[in-house]
Amino acid sequence: MVPGLARLRDRYEAIFLDLDGTLLDGRGELTPRTHAAVRALVDAGLQVILCTGRGVPGTKPFHTALELETPMATYNGSWIGHESGAPLHYIPIPDEHLAELFVQEQHANFVFRHHNEWKHTVMTEHPDHPAISAWFQKVVHAEEHQHLPSSDLMRISMFFCENELPDGDVEQVLNDRLPDVLRDQLRIECFPLNLFPPYQNSTLHLFEIQGWSKGKAEALDWLARPQGIPHVRMIAGGDHRNDMTMLAAAGLAITPANGVAECQARAHLTIGHHEQEGLAAWIEAGAPSEPRRARTVDVELRS
Repeated sequence: MVPGLARLRDRYEAIFLDLDGTLLDGRGELTPRTHAAVRALVDAGLQVILCTGRGVPGTKPFHTALELETPMATYNGSWIGHESGAPLHYIPIPDEHLAELFVQEQHANFVFRHHNEWKHTVMTEHPDHPAISAWFQKVVHAEEHQHLPSSDLMRISMFFCENELPDGDVEQVLNDRLPDVLRDQLRIECFPLNLFPPYQNSTLHLFEIQGWSKGKAEALDWLARPQGIPHVRMIAGGDHRNDMTMLAAAGLAITPANGVAECQARAHLTIGHHEQEGLAAWIEAGAPSEPRRARTVDVELRS
């Protein structure tokens, strides 16, 4: 037992952990040290829940390696469930919005449609398409776009080359292409692919669309309902903009030193950099939970 974790368990019952940039190191790997630290949290009696923007296949290996019995929260909280079986919580893109989104796909360099655990794409001549197809895992290569799934989609991932877009902020440029009604009724994430270790030199931007939700805060709400655990007794750790709703909802919000400015402002505690196994070091120190500073930014959660 790590000294101090018993005190942590007295105050908190669950911890939600982002993968890339938080739990995983600079190579996107789970180190033995971090594995041991997370298992120490489990041994102390906390529920450890992986809460990630990855899909189910990209989350399973880490969930299995950590020997977790809790559900996984994938697709930014829109798919929550165990490694096998039907999801316990599921928010797909409403089918009535798909026709317009398929029009937007035509502007992308290449596209993946997420259906069940599979990602479907029509291969292009873009040089990064094969590598990303392998990175995504469980990919189905269709011959024509009409062979792609066209209903019950979990996510649409569109890839755009920055130097082929009009001048201006990439996220704003891509958002402006969508009708107002879609922007209001869908959850949209846009970020440069160079956030991920294999693509540090990439000029691609990933524009991802899902059904509307509270984002990763969905996972905290989901746990609160069946178990009656208040948010104040939950911890959340994340480093990027898609983590902000769960950081805002948690009783204790932590972010690594590599966290973006919005996460730094929203978190109670800043821990070590993920490339230096900052999460493991924090747990080994007894996971101190006294806020270093109060939140300075409020978040508005849409119900």
